[in-house]
Amino acid sequence: MMSIRRVSRLVVCLAITLSLVACGFGTNQEPTLAPPQVSIETPFPNGDPTPLPTYTPTMAALGSPDNPITIGIINPTPETEQTDGLAQLASQLSGALQLSVEGKIYQDYMSLELALQKNELHFAWLQTPEYLLATQKDLVSSILGVNNLGVSAYGIQYLAHRDSGLKEYFDVGSNTATSSPEHALQQFAGMRPCLTNSKSLAGYWVPLAYLAQSNISWEPPVETQSYNASLRALYIQGICAFTSTYAISADPRSSSAVITDLPDVIEKLPVIWISPPIIPNRALAASNQVDLSLQTRVSEFLLNYARNEAGRLVLSNALQYEVSALVAQNDNAFGTLRELLNFTDIQLLDLVQ
Repeated sequence: MMSIRRVSRLVVCLAITLSLVACGFGTNQEPTLAPPQVSIETPFPNGDPTPLPTYTPTMAALGSPDNPITIGIINPTPETEQTDGLAQLASQLSGALQLSVEGKIYQDYMSLELALQKNELHFAWLQTPEYLLATQKDLVSSILGVNNLGVSAYGIQYLAHRDSGLKEYFDVGSNTATSSPEHALQQFAGMRPCLTNSKSLAGYWVPLAYLAQSNISWEPPVETQSYNASLRALYIQGICAFTSTYAISADPRSSSAVITDLPDVIEKLPVIWISPPIIPNRALAASNQVDLSLQTRVSEFLLNYARNEAGRLVLSNALQYEVSALVAQNDNAFGTLRELLNFTDIQLLDLVQ
């Protein structure tokens, strides 16, 4: 029999052996190690960072030397007379308002529109297609209109050869129509007109708009490129059945270029129907970003300025367009024309390029 001491020694050895096996010693296996601890540092251990203050430059007040009021106009080939006239107009306005004002001539409509969008242009002298296009994007509103030759808007007239036998709905004494366009123009159904070209508002789109509004069909127009050519084509007959020209402000039949060669043109080509004055001459439009009080001050000064001959001369030079007077004119002046053009597929951008 084993002694108690020997048994104790065997028990201790067995315990040690079992411990070594549990730790991986004495086997062919690699010891299992605990995975390393990865420490992830956060840049802001106490929460979200406090944002640093940002610097936003403050724009100088409109009318200050660093941010002058700008009045623009479009002309790809301005002459000295116009640049001098616009500079003189800006100087006069600057003195009256006690603000810094400058004039700027833009090469094309898109350049002017971009300046409006960037709030770099505050007032602009615009022709009707330019104004209609700018208002489509809610960039401007009319504040003044230009009176030229006694009228601030003009219309169109339809002409036919007297030998055609078409009935005239026109009163010479009052220079107005005696019938609605639906009734008077029905005579032109299925006929071919002579019109200027598709870039002309009064010479092409407005005449077709009245026909379309009245549900009157027509043959594709002969594009003559000018009012004089349209009148000559109608006069000699065989090319087209009727034509349309601007009216109210003047009558191209009485121009020297026509009446010299065709002295009986007014008798031979009578007016069949004439429209009301629905096409404003020109507008001084204010950017919709400009404060109404400033718009009023500019408008009041220019209305008074145009009441004297010297002021009208400066305005005429700046616009390269004869200014007889200025009149108060808001966007309503363009309402009838807008409604009429809705009956066409006119692309205004084509008219200003």
